[in-house]
Amino acid sequence: MASLGDDLLVTVNKLQDLVFNTIGNDSLDLPQIVVVGSQSSGKSSVLENIVGRDFLPRGSGIVTRRPLILQLINIPSERDDLPDNNECPSVTSPPISKNRRAI
Repeated sequence: MASLGDDLLVTVNKLQDLVFNTIGNDSLDLPQIVVVGSQSSGKSSVLENIVGRDFLPRGSGIVTRRPLILQLINIPSERDDLPDNNECPSVTSPPISKNRRAI
C-alpha cells in the first residue's frame, strides 16, 4: 500500500508532465525545494538526504557544475535505479554512478 507521500509524489509528477506536454512550459506552481549556498557548503548533501540516496558527485573544489532540476519518481522494486519500462519501454537509465559523472 502506497503512503500518502508516495501518492502525492506520483500526482505531482503527473501534473508536471501534463502541464508541460499541454502548454509547453512549466507554468503550474507546485511544491519546490531550492538549495543555495557557497561552494562546498553541503547543498548536494541536503538534496541526497531528502531523496535518501547518494547520487550526486562528491569531491574537493567545484563538483556539481550546473543547476539541477530533479523530478523524483518512486519505483518500489529491486531495480529502483531504472525507470518503469512498462511505461517507457524504449527508455533505459544508466546506473546512478554514471549519472553522477554526467552531473
